[in-house]
Amino acid sequence: MHPQKEQSLRLSAQQQEKQSRRKLIAARKKSLFWQSVHLLGSLQLALLLLATIGIACAVATFTESHFDTKVAHAVIYKAPWFLGWLALLCLNLFAVTLTRWPWEKKHFGFVLTHYGIITLLVGAAIGSRCGFEGNVTLQVKGTPVQKITTSKSILEVESPLTQNLYTIPFDASVTHPSQEHPRYFRIPETPLQIVIDAWSDNLQQVPSLVETKKEKEGWDALVICLRSQALHQEQLVALSLEKETMALFDFFGLANITLLPVLKVPLPAKPDSRKVAIETTPTILSPKIQNSTDLPLIQPQAHKPWLELALDKTTNEVHYQLGRRDTVQKKGTLKVGEALPLGWADWRLELLQSGHHDIIVDKIVPAASSEGNKAIPGGLPGFHAFLQDATKHQGPPQWVVSGEVTSLELDSMVIRVGYGMELRPAPFSIELLDFQIPRDEGSDAPSDFCATVRFRNLRTGASRDGLIRMNHPASFPGGWWAGMTGINYKFSQAEWNPRNLQETTLQVLYDPGWLLKWIGSLAICIGIAMMFYWSKK
Repeated sequence: MHPQKEQSLRLSAQQQEKQSRRKLIAARKKSLFWQSVHLLGSLQLALLLLATIGIACAVATFTESHFDTKVAHAVIYKAPWFLGWLALLCLNLFAVTLTRWPWEKKHFGFVLTHYGIITLLVGAAIGSRCGFEGNVTLQVKGTPVQKITTSKSILEVESPLTQNLYTIPFDASVTHPSQEHPRYFRIPETPLQIVIDAWSDNLQQVPSLVETKKEKEGWDALVICLRSQALHQEQLVALSLEKETMALFDFFGLANITLLPVLKVPLPAKPDSRKVAIETTPTILSPKIQNSTDLPLIQPQAHKPWLELALDKTTNEVHYQLGRRDTVQKKGTLKVGEALPLGWADWRLELLQSGHHDIIVDKIVPAASSEGNKAIPGGLPGFHAFLQDATKHQGPPQWVVSGEVTSLELDSMVIRVGYGMELRPAPFSIELLDFQIPRDEGSDAPSDFCATVRFRNLRTGASRDGLIRMNHPASFPGGWWAGMTGINYKFSQAEWNPRNLQETTLQVLYDPGWLLKWIGSLAICIGIAMMFYWSKK
């Protein structure tokens, strides 16, 4: 056949095919189903969805940088409206592929790209809803841990009738309850509800002395305040002769403060001709340290400074002697309201209360510095709550501190309430066998962290050891299949405790949607390449 005639026949066949396709599409538009498909797959809807999601992501980025990551996740990323908007976008992407049906060879890259985006979004949704990030703190040769502390805050309420424990997702730092906008939580199995009308991210226990009416009760007790202007630190300390542990305060591992019935007379140090005594100078704390959690980086001295206190029961004055080793460097008497420079950097001790036959009572209050309303670092988050019945009758309010159980009362009804991070049970236990901290040569700076852990499957009893180093995590159950599907629990080195070198904190990551996100990303790349580089000119 002549080439020109063959080409004309081919073009005629293609035109007929295109005309038949247009007739098919025009005919099915009369169907209600296909009308809905074309409406959901319209370009106008796609532009509206993408514009809204783009604006939401921009607002979330601003919120995350200027406020908090939790707020951005709660208000936008994990909000029901945002997830619904993403679901509508997936429906739009699926519908737009159906508008090309029946598909031709040239549509393959287009369809693959759209289905890749849908797979990616589904994987992200699964990881957001079912996955989590958390941490676990382990001790060498300690008890194996079977629960992981997540970053999700919850409210736990115990029913007074059946002692059932109910868990309610609640993050006071995100919702910011106030007296104008309180939060209400119905208590299951009761007609009561919990009313939360305030919150604070820096609650502290403020000790105070209360005099007992019976002379046989109570002990010598003091309340002192340790203050550093350079570090912007204040710490209230209560000392009592009730117990030996209550009479001693360890000053960040650098010194000891002790309450005694009477002051001891230090014995003179015996000279040792075989050794030369080397007096170490007190460590000067850097002004850059902002809270007490940084203080353990200073190594404890071989001979700690000490401060001994004793109460004069007749005048309630406090006699003190300040020294080092067996040498008294300073002694005197303190009255309530007077301050004593300790000589430990710029730390000063102020006597707030003293008394005999007194007991120590702790009160939870939001902490504030002497400079105004600026919070002092080191407190715990919590909220202010009370019980309320159907008649609006209220019980006494209390502060509920994170990590502690608090009893709220209303008449004869007592409700135990807990607030803190969610403890998620794992299908395995993890045990710390060994923890090593190699140092850089010639210095005390850590060069690596090496944690040897043992995983044990709770169902089968099988165990497996793993080594966790910086940038080298360990996984359980492990294996290529668990890694590909994303059902692995990945453990990475997160923190360490300079005070206790037998303790470490590991970060835990669990993302069951990882495989779908990986497949979706790969499909998008292949689809785009087919549309722009593999198609015929």
